[in-house]
Amino acid sequence: MDEGQQGGHGWAGTAGRTPEPDWAALADRNEQDHRRRKQRQVIGAVIGATLVIGGITATAVNLTGKGGSPTAAAATPSDSPFPTPAAPGPAASGDPDLSRGFTTTPEPSTSISATASKSPTAHSSSPTPAPRPDPLAVISTAGTDTAPLDPAALFPAQAPGIGGHTWTRVTTATTTPCWKATTGGLGNVLAPQGCQSILRATYASGTAAVTVGIAVFDHRSQADAAQAGYQGQLQGLVTPGSISFCTGPGCATTHGAIGRYAYYTVAGALKPGGATQDPTATAAAPSFATLTQDRLLARGH
Repeated sequence: MDEGQQGGHGWAGTAGRTPEPDWAALADRNEQDHRRRKQRQVIGAVIGATLVIGGITATAVNLTGKGGSPTAAAATPSDSPFPTPAAPGPAASGDPDLSRGFTTTPEPSTSISATASKSPTAHSSSPTPAPRPDPLAVISTAGTDTAPLDPAALFPAQAPGIGGHTWTRVTTATTTPCWKATTGGLGNVLAPQGCQSILRATYASGTAAVTVGIAVFDHRSQADAAQAGYQGQLQGLVTPGSISFCTGPGCATTHGAIGRYAYYTVAGALKPGGATQDPTATAAAPSFATLTQDRLLARGH
């Protein structure tokens, strides 16, 4: 093939030829693309490593939290490429122990002061009970001692156990004026003090008998004066038609006073003669006096 034929199928001269590429620009662009791809790979690797480290850290913290050791978990975030938030200080946690690696919110405390603050309110709202009156003060004047005076109510039907015997009440009476229930000058002591009446009851155990008498006054001072001027004795009380006893001197007697009352006992035997002493009755008389005192004081409750 000659040169002219080759020229017809090859380049047709300078005027019709395609411009040659700028190889330097292409090389520079290729180099820039290569750098960008490398940067993206590096950034992707960094992000991947960060995610892996973050996952390891989260797993370690989770496992450490279940194991109850916050100290080991607190050291792990130092390897992370991201800054670790500063742990809250004592003011945020409310706990002066700086060795703790976590913050706990204090639970609302039920303090004693909260409970105590309710007590005065409850106490002040309830009415203060009135003080109980002194029983002795109640029975010291007729103005406050207003319960009925009935010998059947004051003296029990039986008095078991006194002196080892059972004593049965056989009769009762209320006598006015007072001197009719006395002998030996006792009436002369009671009358000037304004004695209103004498309540009597007789107890018997076999042939032994004790009569208990209560002289009633308006005020304690009158009863005390009668006690101070005591003389004579109480007359023994029997049912109508029975053998009288202790109607004169010779029987065992006791006397005392409490509140607006003076009380007496006379003890003897239910036998002919009227003034025969009986050891069983004599021994029981002080216990009957104590029983009477207690019954009178009970009126003040």
